[in-house]
Amino acid sequence: MGDNMSDEKQFSMFEELGVIEAWREEWRDMPEFVMGNTEPFQKITISFKSLEDVKKFGELIGQRVTSKTDSLWFPKPDDYIAPKNFRYMDESNES
Repeated sequence: MGDNMSDEKQFSMFEELGVIEAWREEWRDMPEFVMGNTEPFQKITISFKSLEDVKKFGELIGQRVTSKTDSLWFPKPDDYIAPKNFRYMDESNES
């Protein structure tokens, strides 16, 4: 990336503008969040000869596998929500 000197200057510039610590005010009284370990135990690459083999594999593991599937968890987590299903909610106008 850059040398330490330019990185320090960059950090200092934002610090002077009060940007670095601005998040603290927004997060006052919010509950603590700890992500935990999200790394898989093991990863395996699987190759298929045909679309039928892909469909059969999906049936065997009980998950939907499409041409766009590039990874999945086994077993599928019960609490998983696909990011495409997240919605932004602005609570600033609530009474």
